[in-house]
Amino acid sequence: MYTNLNNEHGTEFRNALNFQLINAQSVRIASGYMSLQTISVYKNELIKIAKQNHGNVQLMLGMAFYEGLSKKQNDACLELHELLSRYPNSGVYVTYGRRYHGKVYEINNDQKTTIFVGSSNFSPSGLSGNIECTVEIIDEFQKYQISSFLTYLFSKYSKKINEVSINTGNKKTVTDSIMNKYRQLSKHNETIDFSLPTINIDLARIAEKEQSNLNVYFGRGRENKSNGKIIPRPWYEIEIISPKEISLSPIYPKGNFLAYTDDGLIIPMRTQGDYNKNLRSRDSLQIFGMWLKGKLEKSGALRKYEPVTLNTLLEYGSTDLKLLKINDGKYFMIF
Repeated sequence: MYTNLNNEHGTEFRNALNFQLINAQSVRIASGYMSLQTISVYKNELIKIAKQNHGNVQLMLGMAFYEGLSKKQNDACLELHELLSRYPNSGVYVTYGRRYHGKVYEINNDQKTTIFVGSSNFSPSGLSGNIECTVEIIDEFQKYQISSFLTYLFSKYSKKINEVSINTGNKKTVTDSIMNKYRQLSKHNETIDFSLPTINIDLARIAEKEQSNLNVYFGRGRENKSNGKIIPRPWYEIEIISPKEISLSPIYPKGNFLAYTDDGLIIPMRTQGDYNKNLRSRDSLQIFGMWLKGKLEKSGALRKYEPVTLNTLLEYGSTDLKLLKINDGKYFMIF
């Protein structure tokens, strides 16, 4: 066990990793986060392993596609990728399609495959600074399972870092044009009549799905037509898919309507798709998200670039979106 405590509870993980890299013939590291310093320290050694053994050095950053990197981190990762990709099956990758927060180190040499699994990110704090808990996997079947998982992760949920657009801090959460649309929404001061016919849409039903329509930001992203790179979808882009038993209700909105929100906004909305199940804002999917996710953010229940979960809704204090029908084209919307 490696805890970085240097006592009876385990030594620094950095020492174990360095020892295994001395005779390594292939390396796969899949870590939620990697630091600029660690990339700099291990760059030459990783390139040397790839060069001497005709490739097979792969690094994966699990959170970078959705949370971004500093410009210096991104530049260092791109440089390392360019150097490693000169050799077969080598390079720097980012998780794409779902976030990855694990920490797995697989090092192969002539004698055996060594695998470490635990809490240690590929960073100074993970390798020696923080108190961590990382263990070497001894059981051969477990090693096989973890190795197969890594192969699946790299093949199914990764892109080379030069194929995606990483936010390096210069990308706004929402563009000026969308922000202006939101600021220009009409206001109202009508009193909500709670005796009106009401539709309750259960958000807890979909919140636990990481790629639900509340969390499309964490999906596959879109291709930037100008450079061909994959970029995450906008943070505030959402729509809600209502179940058939809800969308078929005579109270449920059909087509365009105006939503009079509980905080005084009038949002042009629309339902569309089969049985009008897709509930969305009319001018941009982000308008709806700026209102709903914005309420979660203002309450402190949600931080940017984290998924909406059941716990998020429970901390906010509501798991339902309510639509109170005033007439066919006008609803109160409460969350």
